[in-house]
Amino acid sequence: MVLARLGRTAFSYGWTAIASAEAIAAQTVRPSHATMVRHTRRWARVLVRGWQIDLRAHGTERIPIDRVCVIVANHQSYLDVIALFAALPVTPVFLAKRELERTPLFGRAMKLGGHVFVDRGKHDRAMASMEHAARELRPGLPLAVFPEGTRAREPVIRPFKKGAFHLAKAAGACIVPIGIHGSLEAWPRSAIVPEPGIVDLRVGAPIDPDTVARTSIDALAERARAEVAALAGYPLAT
Repeated sequence: MVLARLGRTAFSYGWTAIASAEAIAAQTVRPSHATMVRHTRRWARVLVRGWQIDLRAHGTERIPIDRVCVIVANHQSYLDVIALFAALPVTPVFLAKRELERTPLFGRAMKLGGHVFVDRGKHDRAMASMEHAARELRPGLPLAVFPEGTRAREPVIRPFKKGAFHLAKAAGACIVPIGIHGSLEAWPRSAIVPEPGIVDLRVGAPIDPDTVARTSIDALAERARAEVAALAGYPLAT
């Protein structure tokens, strides 16, 4: 068990370093969003196979490729990000915590991929980053947000922060709820890398831009939270 975990750890860090270096080199020679998408998806899918994660995706055809959209999903482990990269038909841009920008190679690769870093400890800077993200949204390049704010410690859906919903309104975007089940069980917070397991990812029906525009921020957040909980199969935290 210990040797297997050490092997998965070495594989995870080694493959991430290699994939990040390849992506950086490719973007330095000839910048291309399509090339970055291929590198990102390959990185995620190799990790999923190497970790022996049985990733089951449902309803991915609901992700619009011809409209601006914001994806909102529950967040219980780092595996959620990798599952979304590996399973979705389009590669999303993430709102990521600022600390990741300083990660050698990986942080640089994320920046080249267009991901938006947010300083969660400084509200004004965080809002400025989200406003920038709203301006950059375009069809076929959804923004993915984990509105719970950080990884959960137990299988429940905690209250949603409102930033993603302000952003969707500002961008005239639809909101796509996604529920992820099993990522906490496969990768608890105490573990460095995940154990083999099953992860189900379910995509819900988009909330159209007209509904987003006429619905209050609080009501949008509550609706999206209830839909994510139903898709993930987890209860709402009290």
